[in-house]
Formats: sequence, structure tokens, C-alpha cells
Amino acid sequence: METTLNQSDTTLTDAEFRALIPLNKFVRLDYFTDLREFIRTDAMTKAIVSIDGNDHLELATGEQIPLGRVIRIDGHLSPRYPGYDDYSCSC
Repeated sequence: METTLNQSDTTLTDAEFRALIPLNKFVRLDYFTDLREFIRTDAMTKAIVSIDGNDHLELATGEQIPLGRVIRIDGHLSPRYPGYDDYSCSC
């Protein structure tokens, strides 16, 4: 059986994805931890900072998430995870 995925965004480049990240706004954020745990949270974004040459998304809580681990933010799918569909129920 073949499944077709509904992809809301066309494939973005890393630069386009980064430009779509709203700062100083509450967003729904999906990302992987360093242990590959899937995390979905609503958080306020603060800034994009460079740490050791890698871009990180800084949240208002002070948490810094590498942009390479962000799957989806504010409804925009990262180009690093193409076809990663939203399988959760958002309960």
C-alpha cells in the first residue's frame, strides 16, 4: 500500500528556513535532543546565535537548540527533514 504525504511547504533551502523563523514570538517547535528524543513544545523564540560555528535557536528560557535538530517551527518544515510528516495528534 502506498501512502502519499501532504507536505504543506515546498522544499526550502536552509537560508529560506532560517529566514522564516519568527523571533520574539510564541511558536510550536518540534526538534530532536542530542539523544534523538522527539520534543514538541510551545516556546518563545529569542534569537539565533552562533556557538562554535553552528547556528542555534535560543529560546526565552535560555535553552539553545541547534538549528540542525529543528524539524518544524511555526508550521514550516526544515529542509533537513524532508517528508517528515506530523504523525502526532497534538493532544
